[in-house]
Amino acid sequence: MKLATLGPPGTYSDVVATMYQQQPGVVFGARLVYYSHLQRCLQALPDEADYAVVPIENISEGFVPVVLDYLVTADLHIVSEHYQSIEFSACGAVGELSECKRLYVQFVASGQCRDFIDALGDVEILTTQSNSESLLLAAEFGQGAMAIVPNHLLADAAADTMPWRQTNVHDYSHNATRFLLLAPGPAQVEDVIVEDGVARKTSLMVMNDNDRPGLLEQVLHCFSTRRLNLSSIVSRPTGQGFGQYHFFMDVEASLNNIAMQGALRALQQITRVKVLGCYG
Repeated sequence: MKLATLGPPGTYSDVVATMYQQQPGVVFGARLVYYSHLQRCLQALPDEADYAVVPIENISEGFVPVVLDYLVTADLHIVSEHYQSIEFSACGAVGELSECKRLYVQFVASGQCRDFIDALGDVEILTTQSNSESLLLAAEFGQGAMAIVPNHLLADAAADTMPWRQTNVHDYSHNATRFLLLAPGPAQVEDVIVEDGVARKTSLMVMNDNDRPGLLEQVLHCFSTRRLNLSSIVSRPTGQGFGQYHFFMDVEASLNNIAMQGALRALQQITRVKVLGCYG
């Protein structure tokens, strides 16, 4: 069994994938397969991997567009979710912060460390695909280079070549990212991984195949009249025209819930709905 995730080793995706790999569950003992881009990680299912771990939402940056867009068209479902604490540090081949000339930072990490980056002033910012790559490139560049990396990667930064350190450079002390465990095929209730035997969330993609005034209001009415809470609602462009959007939704109810089943039936009378998963 193979579990795809964003590499190289040391990324937060790797941390979460390793957690899944080592705990009892559907991917226990799976072999990790690393990909350099999120798109490639998603495309690995089902031919190159059996499951994938990808980030979908950060507490400050919001949802990851490439993952949402892929869920619109791909034959995938959500098996489980995990909330991972995210902590970043800066290290560099400088004696003090003012000597920094170049900063390497992963494209997602940059948005979570804006205050620190803005305070650097006139520094060349180079965006990377992974936190591990940021550390590697800064070490290769040498004097004057810095990298923003996860706290757990600081041990990999050689103290003699990158002596300057500053921990916790992220904007929010409670920074966290939501990760999904994905599998090929449509969502099935029997695939649910839950705590205490209770599914607590259903994720949907409401497809906008025939845009019309009042569509979103009708969709929301299906949930409000049944007292079902939406913990997330995110619009993504259909690509067919301005003002036309699909809607990703997290509903705080199990797919087995009678009210949820009623909401789904009502939704299906209005527009096309893709059930992405039911999990705890």
